Amino acid sequence: MTERTCRVEVQRDHLSKIAHASPERGLAELIWNALDADATSVEVYFTKGDLGTLELIVKDNGRGFLMAEAESLFTALGGSWKARKEKTEDGRQLHGKEGQGRFKAFALGRCVQWTVVAKASDGSVASPFQISAFADRLEEFQLEEGGVGSRTTPGVTVRINEPEREFAIFDPEVAFEKLLPIFALYLRTYQTATITIEGIRLDPTTAIRNVETVALDTVAYNEVDYPVSLEIVEWREGGDRELWLCTASGFPIEPYPKQIRGIGEFGFSAYVKSELISVLSNDGTLGLGELNTHLRDACDGAIRAIKSHFLLRLREEGREAIRKWKEEKVYPFAEDATSPVEVAEREVFDVVATKVAESLPAFEESDRTSKAFQLRMLRHAVERGPDELQAVITEVLNLPKKELDQLSDLLRDVSLVGVINASKLVTDRLKFIAGLELLLFDVDSKKTLKERSQLHKIVAENTWLFGQEFSISVNDRSLTQVLRKHRQILGDEIHIDENVTKVDGSVGIVDLMLSRSIPCNRENEVEHLVVELKAPKVKIREKECSQIKSYAFAVIEDERFSSLSAKWDFWIISNELDNHAVREANQTGRPKGVLYRGTEGPDVTVWAKTWSQIIRENKFRLEFVREKLNYEIDQNDALQHLRDTYSQFTKGVVIDGEDLSGRGAKPNKQ
Repeated sequence: MTERTCRVEVQRDHLSKIAHASPERGLAELIWNALDADATSVEVYFTKGDLGTLELIVKDNGRGFLMAEAESLFTALGGSWKARKEKTEDGRQLHGKEGQGRFKAFALGRCVQWTVVAKASDGSVASPFQISAFADRLEEFQLEEGGVGSRTTPGVTVRINEPEREFAIFDPEVAFEKLLPIFALYLRTYQTATITIEGIRLDPTTAIRNVETVALDTVAYNEVDYPVSLEIVEWREGGDRELWLCTASGFPIEPYPKQIRGIGEFGFSAYVKSELISVLSNDGTLGLGELNTHLRDACDGAIRAIKSHFLLRLREEGREAIRKWKEEKVYPFAEDATSPVEVAEREVFDVVATKVAESLPAFEESDRTSKAFQLRMLRHAVERGPDELQAVITEVLNLPKKELDQLSDLLRDVSLVGVINASKLVTDRLKFIAGLELLLFDVDSKKTLKERSQLHKIVAENTWLFGQEFSISVNDRSLTQVLRKHRQILGDEIHIDENVTKVDGSVGIVDLMLSRSIPCNRENEVEHLVVELKAPKVKIREKECSQIKSYAFAVIEDERFSSLSAKWDFWIISNELDNHAVREANQTGRPKGVLYRGTEGPDVTVWAKTWSQIIRENKFRLEFVREKLNYEIDQNDALQHLRDTYSQFTKGVVIDGEDLSGRGAKPNKQ
């Protein structure tokens, strides 16, 4: 028996890095090596002792390799024969091409032995030989003829001894659970290949409930567009919810390290398949996860597709319950959904209601009246938005914690909830605009609406009226507070020891000051909007024009404002302008509505605006969405929204002879 030592011509620290892997990855690599050798049978066994696992054995019936080839195969790192081929001799797609997989065996134990019998080119069976190596001497391999437990049929037997500890993968049930997602696509494609764990076959055909393939958006990388596809495998029982990054052929390289939530109790494995993943793996950037924007884009698209898929599955599973509720006439929707929002609300309701019924056995046992009431309550909560729905599920229905967590994840992640959220925001704004229009222009309301305690308070809660991204900075405070807030926004915390005054020396009180960053301009530049509100019965006259200009002039004259960069707009708003204000707001060379525009010092513009203009501009901004939602608002909707939301600010305001706060009606005059 001859024996010799072969050395790998690579630094030991590099070999240690290659050998480092999870035990699952180490075992999977041994199986991949067998399959790449055209094995039709791969068997995994665990030899147990009193203190745990003594030995792991992986045995295959592949082609093996000759002893004369062994030294080059085991010492020429990166020179694998697979690198020069795309397929095996039997026509299967190759998994590994780097010649590094054999080093992953050391993730399972210190001592590794390969017993090899090759089938020669003339069909004869070559003599067996053995290769031995140790984790603490990775750069050396012992090569000898024969070997312990020598086999006589072609293939390779790998024996791994002296495990570092009792890894979970040494439990056959765990090994089965971990390996099935890794090899499911391969075993479905090449059905002549079998893998067994302690004699139990790894059979995806009996374990898979459903398979769905989805084409995802292409991803551009280094000026190349890479197609990306997703295969979703739903398991009949359990299974981790994993997203695997795979080659274009479907070989999993590594799992994506992001938990997928909001898909109910379904167990699945999903596979993102693309040549891009092979390229990123070769570039060494695949392990960056979400830090790699190209990979993140592909995986975000995959996660959205997974959630959409399982939302549909949830609805499919709930169809029988929905049909039964309709027959019992307890289903709370009588008519078909007609708008996108109604469709979204109906779909969310169906998912939530069926999950609640499934989680609460007493629900189906309750009488028809109770069941109808609970379903109506759920419908109302869905229409009010996810926050209200969450409260009902948590506080009223008293779901078990597991089911509550699952529904919470679903409501947080499902895109339909986003549709409802967005539509609720838009419809609430449409109702508010319609209600504001009534407050400002109804004959009775104009007479009773108070400027500071009512109109001011309502508008302060709806700063979106003046433009997106504005946030309120100052509410009914002095010009000195305006200066203080201005400097705070720009990061200047200097002490302000003198008040800001108007030109006549008086202290001005500002109704509203709104602020936002100006995009695409100089660093730290902000835009301030100072709004002076007038009650609808007050016309903008010379006095009101002078008032708003006095605030602007205070900013211009005070050098503490001009020392910091900002754009200032001052608006005075009411229902009407008198003739003087109309003339002043329509000067040649200035935009319509401008009362003053500064030419030196701070960037200051003063405007006179009517509520009709502001309401018209907001209706125009929301019209496209309103049309898509197929949503119409009548006066009753608008008034009810004002009552529900702003009753504390509308006491004494009368519309059509009725006190809007609901505290009584205005008596009719005889």
